[in-house]
Amino acid sequence: MESEAPQSGTIGGLPAAKRELRRMIRGRIAELDAAARQAMSLDICRKLAALAREKDYRRVAVFAARPGEVDLLPLLDMMPEREWYFPLVHEGRRLSFHRVCHGGEFVTGSWDIREPGPACPELHAGELDLIVLPGAAFTRDGRRLGYGGGFYDTLLAGPARDVPLAGVCFPCQLLDDLPVEPHDKKADMVVTSGME
Repeated sequence: MESEAPQSGTIGGLPAAKRELRRMIRGRIAELDAAARQAMSLDICRKLAALAREKDYRRVAVFAARPGEVDLLPLLDMMPEREWYFPLVHEGRRLSFHRVCHGGEFVTGSWDIREPGPACPELHAGELDLIVLPGAAFTRDGRRLGYGGGFYDTLLAGPARDVPLAGVCFPCQLLDDLPVEPHDKKADMVVTSGME
């Protein structure tokens, strides 16, 4: 299912290549049925749980899935002894991370994405043990194509610059190559379903 990224020398350059890649990946994800996405999400959650145990990661930033993304909420029940932090979006492309212990603590936030409620305590991003990154696409060596908002780019260039990063995606989101820019930070690892 892997393929080459559109070349950045095409008309419109790098931004156009990234837009085309995002469109292609959305099409691939749309071809997956809900049961397949759920099964792959559970497999990815099991792998993240094993990673957290192996590396003794206690404070882990994850995200509440948008449609078509890996669902990481099962981790709350799989490993209740860990601290799970979810992003809250602020003006200026800034994210803060707040501890969520169960699904009832979410509210509907920006772009109808589930976010931590007002009672969820914040942790400075630099104190996290691991940040699990969403993305439109990844390469096996950790290059990432985000969704274009720049929220994680801002975070990773600032307060969380030294925190280990794990990208998560469905296998159809893995590509051989991706167009990258100087500010794009690679994930330390990429976790997907079926990959050993």
